[in-house]
Amino acid sequence: MSGYREVAARIRADVEAGIWPTGRPIPGIDKLKDRYEVARQTANRAVQHLVSEGLLYSEGRRGTFIRPPAPTPTVARDQHVYRDELGYFFDQNAQDWRGIGTPTQEVGVPPADVAELLGVAKGEHVMIRDRAVGPPEASHPLQLATSYLPMPLVGQLPVLGAAKTGPGGIYDRIEEHFGAAISWEETVGARPANDREQQQLRIGAGLPVLVVTRVSRVGDQAVEVNRTRMSADRFEVAYRVTRDETARWPREAERSE
Repeated sequence: MSGYREVAARIRADVEAGIWPTGRPIPGIDKLKDRYEVARQTANRAVQHLVSEGLLYSEGRRGTFIRPPAPTPTVARDQHVYRDELGYFFDQNAQDWRGIGTPTQEVGVPPADVAELLGVAKGEHVMIRDRAVGPPEASHPLQLATSYLPMPLVGQLPVLGAAKTGPGGIYDRIEEHFGAAISWEETVGARPANDREQQQLRIGAGLPVLVVTRVSRVGDQAVEVNRTRMSADRFEVAYRVTRDETARWPREAERSE
């Protein structure tokens, strides 16, 4: 009798062979159990296993779908900020990405670590701006971005809480307000995707999200914390490795010979 992992391997082979089209649900559990001649529970476990691996994703009552292949090339984030006629952007390979769905703005309490980075008291309200983005042809987002802004700054600059912030977005408005350039610092980590991220990014529970936390400052003042999440199998971080003075070439011993 076939175990669920063996059935999962057979389903994977059929997916890779193009038996079912991407964008349409695969057959239901009852049809799969008949196709692979296994118990219903075995077929269901096999499908859930492939969802957790990221090959498939579930949309509840709509069914289970084949996850589209990763973009080529995988989007790489480097250590530069860029600018075009629309404003600043941080992923050079994602320059033409657009917003998907309706962005939201609300006043709420940020995560404790975000509050600390932003320099506000734990439990203090901030302005929270959420948006989702993806390639022009995408039906669902590949990145989820949340910006947190301190309320005193929003009080001085109400446009930061508006649905439309004008050309260049919040960064141009902040630089105009202070008459100074923003500097950015990013940290990159990974964690399991939460339920909302799994649903929006169409990934299984077994796939982690890459989390880029960017702190925006004018001088020493933190003016925004942005937390961008993306499926870790579709993005990478790329940067040039430079030599510290301790690693200079020629090495000291060789230079003295």
